[in-house]
Amino acid sequence: MGKKMNTLKAILIMSLWTAILFTGLYLLDAHKNYQNIVWALAIGITLLITHIINMVIYFKITGDRPYRWFQDK
Repeated sequence: MGKKMNTLKAILIMSLWTAILFTGLYLLDAHKNYQNIVWALAIGITLLITHIINMVIYFKITGDRPYRWFQDK
């Protein structure tokens, strides 16, 4: 049960981090300026960094062996 709880906790924290970031992008009007090349690059880099940070969060919380949904018999 512990591994599953770590996975759920990691998903919750990753979702919170992503929601905060997307709210920041929305408040900066990124959705209105995405056709500008500078904005497009900034948004793309921001989303890439967000994904990398989400991966770091997940593996820091779950460890090297995250919860396996289907256990070997």
